[in-house]
Amino acid sequence: MMRQKRKLFKRLKTISLYGLSQILGVFSILFLSLIIVKFKSVELWGEYAEILIWSNFFLLFLSFGNHDYLLKNFSKSPSSINQQWTNNILVRSLLLIPSAILIFFTPVFNGLEIQIFLLISLLFLTQSFKVLIVYHRKFLFNIWVEIGYNICLIAFVFLILESLDLKKLILVIISAQVFKLICYLVFLLKGFQNLKFQLHFNELKKSSPFFIPLAVGTIRTKVDAYYGVHFFSVINLSKYQIFLSFLALAQMASSFAITPYLKNFYRSSNVIINRVQKKFFIYGWIFALLMCGIMFIVISKIYKLDFTLNQYILAFMFMVPLFLHVLIVSEYYKKGEQNKIALFASIVVALQIVSGYFLIKFWDIDGALLLKTFGQWAIVGFLWFWIKQSDKDK
Repeated sequence: MMRQKRKLFKRLKTISLYGLSQILGVFSILFLSLIIVKFKSVELWGEYAEILIWSNFFLLFLSFGNHDYLLKNFSKSPSSINQQWTNNILVRSLLLIPSAILIFFTPVFNGLEIQIFLLISLLFLTQSFKVLIVYHRKFLFNIWVEIGYNICLIAFVFLILESLDLKKLILVIISAQVFKLICYLVFLLKGFQNLKFQLHFNELKKSSPFFIPLAVGTIRTKVDAYYGVHFFSVINLSKYQIFLSFLALAQMASSFAITPYLKNFYRSSNVIINRVQKKFFIYGWIFALLMCGIMFIVISKIYKLDFTLNQYILAFMFMVPLFLHVLIVSEYYKKGEQNKIALFASIVVALQIVSGYFLIKFWDIDGALLLKTFGQWAIVGFLWFWIKQSDKDK
């Protein structure tokens, strides 16, 4: 009994450390946004929010599904982890070439092309180390790195706060990313020896089945932000990005709350799975109410930003099915139906792209939140209907 308790405690500790290491990334954005909004201007954060959105879009392309692809391969061939990781990052680095062409020859970045390319390159490198952190469970190490990164970031911002503009803000973030990269290089590559540096182009082909669902899912959750860059004013883009950061925290919290129980979930019968899903759907309403209350207090009292009742109601409705979404996706994984997730997500993305243009053009932030909420309920609806219908047919 004691051995089982220690094992459970160790597992929960690992999950908690992993969750904290992931949440710190979102808190970093929130904390930086708070400092910029409180001590500089909402407009400056809006200008950076546009850079942040497009940088993450490039990073999605550059990642090319490496995280899940490498985790699966590491489990199959643990003796060659270092070589596999090296092969993958070498061939993915070639994707920086088309990224550079887009950055330097499109008029999006307005004279900041060099800084943006440096930032994206650093994000590409630091993101590549995440799979090693997860596989080796170096979560505590990553937490300290994230804390050090945030200290550097905030210290640099306050040092030049009086003259801070968009270009200097990007340079500050680049400097902090260099600190993070050095930490990863020193502590995660110390065991890398006798490696062969060759370009294995089939790495991209092999990882594409992991990249395509990731890309579709990311576009589904961020199509509102992409349209927002085009239609929103700088101030509204700034406000919306802050609002989205709280929704991202809600998504992460729902995932971490369920993760400890997934092992039991995968072993359960259909009757128990249905019962758990219905129970967590009810929990979702309570969770959404608590999160909206926290959002309102922090955004209105600390950020001093105003959002309408309708916007908070839409945020509430977006959060309600988050628990159920995680459980339904897990049910698809349990039954080996992952390809259906990408299919239904593609349908939802197509609907969002068509409707999003008009919703955001005419209804601004309300339209963006309506689009986001529609996308969340639509994917849950498609996934729920198909998996339950297929169970009936059997």
